[in-house]
Amino acid sequence: MKAPNVNIKDILKKLSFLKNNLALLVPIIIVIVALLLLIPTRILGARLRKTVEEQSLRTGKTVDTLIRDVNSAAEAEVMRAEIEARAEDVNAIEALIARTVERELLRYDIFGPDTNETSRVLFERFGQAYHAGIDRLIESVGAGLCPARAEIQAALKTAPRSTLRTGMGGAYGEGAYGGAPYGGGMDPYGGGGMMGRGQGLGIVTETDKKIVDQICLDRARSFSVYGSPVDVAGYAYWNDWTFENKDKAYQDCWYWQVGYWIVEDVFTSIGQMNQGAESILTAPVKRLMGVDFTLKKNRAMRGRRGGFTRRTKESENPTYATGTKDALTTPCTGRFTTLPMDDLTGIDVVQFNVKLVIDATRVNSFMEQLCTAKPHTFRGFYGDQPEQTYEHNQIAILETSVSQVEKEGYNHYFYRYGDQPVVELDLICEYVFPRTPAFLEIIPKQVKDELKGEENSEG
Repeated sequence: MKAPNVNIKDILKKLSFLKNNLALLVPIIIVIVALLLLIPTRILGARLRKTVEEQSLRTGKTVDTLIRDVNSAAEAEVMRAEIEARAEDVNAIEALIARTVERELLRYDIFGPDTNETSRVLFERFGQAYHAGIDRLIESVGAGLCPARAEIQAALKTAPRSTLRTGMGGAYGEGAYGGAPYGGGMDPYGGGGMMGRGQGLGIVTETDKKIVDQICLDRARSFSVYGSPVDVAGYAYWNDWTFENKDKAYQDCWYWQVGYWIVEDVFTSIGQMNQGAESILTAPVKRLMGVDFTLKKNRAMRGRRGGFTRRTKESENPTYATGTKDALTTPCTGRFTTLPMDDLTGIDVVQFNVKLVIDATRVNSFMEQLCTAKPHTFRGFYGDQPEQTYEHNQIAILETSVSQVEKEGYNHYFYRYGDQPVVELDLICEYVFPRTPAFLEIIPKQVKDELKGEENSEG
């Protein structure tokens, strides 16, 4: 704002009456000047106040807010510790995945860069080691068989009753000349089988039923879970194994080594579930019906040796799932074996099937247990290092099927599961093997060449 033009002389003329009172002149001038400066001063003051409010005070409030938001030194340390802990978790997970393949081998004289051995004895020893390994697993979970037909038949024959009659099929359809177990029928109540209406016993008294039931209960109280070696894929395979050529022999040994690691985890899960149970009657997992790497429904048939199940060799081997053509199911994880085999960022995937009878209330618990980390020892892939204990697990469940147990049916008649409701649990799972340089080194060249051939055919 422009200050007004003031003529001092005019003012002095008008104030000439004060010439004799000069002492008052100076104060009057000061008052006039002050009045002239008051208006611009007020205007400038308002502008300055606005500037202070917009800049200084607002900046001060911002500073106060930032001061309140700044974490203390202790909080910063806590955040740093959390970040470091998460980094350690990531490293631990990577180590866990890598150590999945750092497992004990059934034999240390067969896998490695040199795969030119042609002695069938070497491969037969691997088969013996597989048998011994499965036997140890069976023993570790306290598994046993239901009563054999011969035991039941002997008990019924010696029981004091007049209703027992022998027929062409015998008590179980066997008779003096043999025959199909359970009278050759699929129902224990017909076709000459147990309590059948045709051949065999015909009519069975209540006493007969009580005798059979007592024998079965006594057997159930003797074990922690039903199961036998031949319920596990590979046991019968190596029992009947014959040497064809070295390439096929190396492939067989490697795939069944991989299969053994998978079977081992299944048994470990069963053992953990049944820990503390007194018998089958109180155990969560009642019966292992099978661990397989195929889904052929008719691949097993009843044998005549004490209720053992004989499996055929056809297509029983574990295999790497490189695509849907060699998978048990299309995986919801989308994971397949990575080709080529020398890709260290890749994985190897094997699908497998587990079927068991379990307490209906413990289905989820078993699936969780199957997918938890498990301890194992490792002495190097050539068995020449100090023993160390690691943890591993790369099992994922792909499909789940739960069905009712027909306790009076063909597959369950001689089994006793206790008073709690039970179901058949059928799982299709995948096992993922990450690759490391040391792991790739022990995979036989014959296996790599086989997968390379599949890669070329797909390409």
